[in-house]
Amino acid sequence: MDEHVFWAERIADKILKQKRKEYVCEGMWTPSGYFHIGNARPEIFTPYSVFRILKEKGVKAKQNLIIDDFDPIDKIPAGIPIKKDDEDKFIGFPCKFAPPPFKGFKNWADYFLSQVSGVIDQFGLELNIISSYDLYKKGKFNDLIEFSLNHSKEITIVWNKVAGADKPESFLPIVVTCEQCGKSLFTTAIAWDRKKVKYKCKCGFNGEISPLNGNAKLHWRVHWAANWIVNNVAFESGGKDHFSKGGSVDVGGALMAEVFKKEAPYQVPTEFVQLKGAKMSGSVGNVFGLKEWLEVASPELFRFLFFSYKPNSAIDFSLADNSFILLNDRFERAERIYYGEEKAENERVEKKLKEAYALSVIAKPSKTKPVHIPYSFAVQIVQFLNPKKQFAETVKLLKQTRHIASENLSREEKKLLLKQLERARVWLEKYAPPEFKLSFLEILSEKETSAMDSSARKLLPAVAKKLSGIDSADKMQQAIFEEAKANDVKPKQLFKTIYLSLTGKESGPRAGLLILALGKERCLKRLKDAAN
Repeated sequence: MDEHVFWAERIADKILKQKRKEYVCEGMWTPSGYFHIGNARPEIFTPYSVFRILKEKGVKAKQNLIIDDFDPIDKIPAGIPIKKDDEDKFIGFPCKFAPPPFKGFKNWADYFLSQVSGVIDQFGLELNIISSYDLYKKGKFNDLIEFSLNHSKEITIVWNKVAGADKPESFLPIVVTCEQCGKSLFTTAIAWDRKKVKYKCKCGFNGEISPLNGNAKLHWRVHWAANWIVNNVAFESGGKDHFSKGGSVDVGGALMAEVFKKEAPYQVPTEFVQLKGAKMSGSVGNVFGLKEWLEVASPELFRFLFFSYKPNSAIDFSLADNSFILLNDRFERAERIYYGEEKAENERVEKKLKEAYALSVIAKPSKTKPVHIPYSFAVQIVQFLNPKKQFAETVKLLKQTRHIASENLSREEKKLLLKQLERARVWLEKYAPPEFKLSFLEILSEKETSAMDSSARKLLPAVAKKLSGIDSADKMQQAIFEEAKANDVKPKQLFKTIYLSLTGKESGPRAGLLILALGKERCLKRLKDAAN
């Protein structure tokens, strides 16, 4: 197999063998809790990757996100301010009909769906967001409901065989919404006469109703297979838990082959995105959503996160440690390699990073490299300058540090630069660990001076004098190194002494950058004073 071929292209080539008129790539999500970046991987971005390749190959394709809003709420997600005594007003109702947890939304599903629909266009996607309930209400599932009920015995046999379940022969794969209490979580279908379903509900009501046109939903494992037929799905991704032996994917595939006599879509398992080693859960509440992502990072970085990993590769990072900075570093390196500013270690890696970068850019990459400040440096700048209020000073510093070629920026470049810096500021305030937070040490105390190497401390006035005529961060760095070597002082000790003098910490960013960011004049004065 050619290692240079993008993983989504290999999948697309397999799907094309189905010889369809249109190739539907789909994901499905239940809006009973928070939508997080872990959901986005299998339900949106893995299907999008394949959809994009199919479009590039010139075939008719579309991408759906099915909102399974006909599913009932079975628990209140952590962080939703609903009192225990009020939970009965929500639990058991289909998401489409439960009241919203906050004002300003139509219903429960509408609130949680807003976490996707309100921001997804900023990631460069145009999803067909489809309500599962609406499909039922419009009668799209009617034939499949009748067929499933008429073949309930065959469905039960296949289900029990594949999943090792023990469902009784009388099992009916339908979930009715109770006419009295309006809930579907507590109903059981008990009979079908080919026109109506008899059911009972834990609220005490016994009823009889047509299961068509939105009165009932197929059991979720049968519903999943039926949905493939309704939407003519060619490709679907899902969390790896669904792909366990005898799990929902196996059951769905068997139902398609043995009961519905249809071809199942091509499916791939997608690994979880974990935060600090923990799987995110919309009900538990340990989540990080798309809107929160845009506060601290670009949509291109998010796309890069998924395009640079195969679906079966686990992604584990944290916003509260160096792994987030390292992710930004990887993206920035891929960008430099794409524009020929840096070489990768070998041809395979170079092709992979160029490919991932090109796919990550919304629309197409520009002919010249866009204005892009390394995230780690942006984090440093915003601690000492307010870009919104001190934009001219910020631009001057970036010119001095050679992060931009000219201070004459276009309107679009200024806007992009401010956005990058603002995202770094939000990350610094909300998530950054203490070691990333720097400030000028206003009062130099004995605690700092006693930690300094005495020989290095004596060199500080000479360092200050030497740096006074230098405006380049790189040249400052080299000058400090040369001063140490010329006086038989270990460079590491001199740099440590400078950091202690300026920030009270033993390490930090490159000293030249730090001095420019903190303000050259006051830093050089401090170096002179610190020797006394």
